Amino acid sequence: MKKILMSSTILITFLMAGCATIPEKLQVNDNAPLVKFSDVRAQANVNTGLTARWGGVIAKVEVQKQRTLVEVVNFNLSSRAKPILKDETQGRFRFYQQGLLDPIIYKVGKSITVVGTVANSEQGKIGEQEYLYPVLNAEKIQLWKKTQRVDVNLIQQPLWNNPMYWNDYPSYIYRRAVRQHSNSNNAQTKPNPNKN
Repeated sequence: MKKILMSSTILITFLMAGCATIPEKLQVNDNAPLVKFSDVRAQANVNTGLTARWGGVIAKVEVQKQRTLVEVVNFNLSSRAKPILKDETQGRFRFYQQGLLDPIIYKVGKSITVVGTVANSEQGKIGEQEYLYPVLNAEKIQLWKKTQRVDVNLIQQPLWNNPMYWNDYPSYIYRRAVRQHSNSNNAQTKPNPNKN
């Protein structure tokens, strides 16, 4: 019995650790300290050349002559290094990637995580307001797929009060309502009373 409990404990621990694993492309050396976004935001140009792993939601993509500029609304990262989307953010950052990042793939509103080296901050604007952007020179990029949560609600409708259904159908008909939620938009499918 003890062996079974130990095996179960080891398996559960292994599975939990696996769920929290950072994707290989975003991993850094164990001894490499990562600079926090808030530190670079507070003290511009102090941490230049150090490694950082930041993430958030793409706000702008600009294809330049030999590189691509991406502006990101920063969010804290989960244990998997995936952005945790909330109503508050610490600000925005920019990163540069050599070559082309196609704006059709790297769309505004998609979640992204970047590993790179901190560069000098850049002056810019958000709307009409001046803003000092922390900057990364990207080395590794993870574009996260849209996550969807589907809620299915079964609605029971008794039909015994309608004689038309007494002989041909069971006493309940099921109507399914499906709502899909994603990071970038919400879609709702209307209930279809004809589906069983």
